[in-house]
Amino acid sequence: MPLFRTKPLTLTLALLATFHYQPGIAETHLPIERLSLQRCQVELDAAVALLSNETARNIAVERATGAGSAELNRAAMDSRLAELESRCPPMPQLAHNRGVLAARASDWPDAIDHFERSLQQDRRAAQTFGHLRQIFEHRAAKAYASALGTPIDLPPPLFEWQSSSIENAERRAAAQADNPLQSISTLEYELFAWWQALQNSIGLAEHYVDDFSPVAIQLSREYFANRQWADMHREIAFTANDAVAVISDAFHNRTLLLLRLVGHRWKIYQETRL
Repeated sequence: MPLFRTKPLTLTLALLATFHYQPGIAETHLPIERLSLQRCQVELDAAVALLSNETARNIAVERATGAGSAELNRAAMDSRLAELESRCPPMPQLAHNRGVLAARASDWPDAIDHFERSLQQDRRAAQTFGHLRQIFEHRAAKAYASALGTPIDLPPPLFEWQSSSIENAERRAAAQADNPLQSISTLEYELFAWWQALQNSIGLAEHYVDDFSPVAIQLSREYFANRQWADMHREIAFTANDAVAVISDAFHNRTLLLLRLVGHRWKIYQETRL
C-alpha cells in the first residue's frame, strides 16, 4: 500500500490535517524494506501534490466552509519524507523538500542542514543553491536591521518543492548559473557573524580555515575590540575562487581579508593589516 494517495485528494488532506505525530509509530507498523526508484518517485510526487500551492488553496476552502481542521502537520510530513529518505535510493529532492518544509516554518538551521544534505547528493543543483542564498540574504538583512536598532518586518523568501520530474542535476542550468554563494549579501552575512564572534569569542575559530594560527586569531580579536560594526566600512570583491574584503574604520585603519569557500561557508585564510 503506498504511503501517500493522490486520489481522492480531500481524503488524503484530511488524514494529514488530523494526524498527530508520534515518533516511532510509523517505524513500528511499516515493514522495513527498500523501495524501488519508481515507487519512490510516485510517493515523492504524491507528497509534493499535498504540499503544493493548489493544495494550500484547498486548505483555504476547507477553512472557509468550516469542513474541519485543515492545517498540515509539519512533523507528520517531515516524518514521511524522512522515511522515504531511509527506504529509497538517493533522491536529493527528498532532502530539498524537507528543507523547504523547515524554511516555510522559518526554522533556518534545520532548513540549511537539509539543503546542504541535498547538495551532498547533487552539487550541481542550482535551485537548492538558490534557496540557501535566499536564507543567507534574509538572515543577513534582519541581522543588520537589528544591529542598527531598526528592526524591519521582512517577509520570508519563497521556497519551491521539487517533484520527481525536476532534473536536480541539470548540467546546463548549473553551468550557466553563477555560484549563488558568490554574492555580496552572503559574504556580508558571514563577515557580520565573524564580527559578532570577535566580540564574544564564541565559535570564532569556525570563521577561519583549519590551519589558521590561533595566536593570529587572538590578535585579531584584540585588534577589533571595542569597535562598532556600524562604524566599519566594507569593500567586497570576488575572484574566480576567492572573496576579497577590505574593512576600514573612521580613522582609515584598513584590514584585508582573503576568504575561500569551505563546503558552503566562506572562511578566512589570510588577514593582513594595510
